[in-house]
Amino acid sequence: MELILHRDELSPQTRAEREKLSIAHRIITDQPGGRLQAPSGGAAPPLPAEKTRSARILILDDDTTITELLGEMLGLLGHSAVLCHSATEALDLIGRQEFDLILSDFRMPRMNGQEFYQRAVREKPSLSRRIVFLTGDVVNEDVQTFLESTGNPHLAKPFHLAHVEETVARVLHQSAVIR
Repeated sequence: MELILHRDELSPQTRAEREKLSIAHRIITDQPGGRLQAPSGGAAPPLPAEKTRSARILILDDDTTITELLGEMLGLLGHSAVLCHSATEALDLIGRQEFDLILSDFRMPRMNGQEFYQRAVREKPSLSRRIVFLTGDVVNEDVQTFLESTGNPHLAKPFHLAHVEETVARVLHQSAVIR
């Protein structure tokens, strides 16, 4: 996505970019003191001390802007993010690597979040409580029923940094207690 920085404002070039930027803008500006601007001097501002241990997190979403945004957010929180845009590729990664947590989109082409969850848990049962779903479709009855059946949390799009941070910390804490 090409964004043009102009007087501390990002100017998207297409409608899709404007919609994606809107999500990012709400994530940032909904935070206390949140402001969308270019970093001065090329360096990011200092971060507050970590509240949770650093984790290796797989982010699965067919929308590259969402994965990149979440990857940046999680990096700012001190975590290591692996970005993935296909459920099939994510299953391959799960088979070869260990992840402390998975953030998975629910609506994806070829394999939705429910099928991904079922296959991932079949391959690695220990992941059953460590998959957080991402969805903009929280009113759909089938989606709600599935989310409730897993007992796992979900993050509604658009994301709020504080909610992402709290959900990740809670799931990581719960999985550390269970292990």
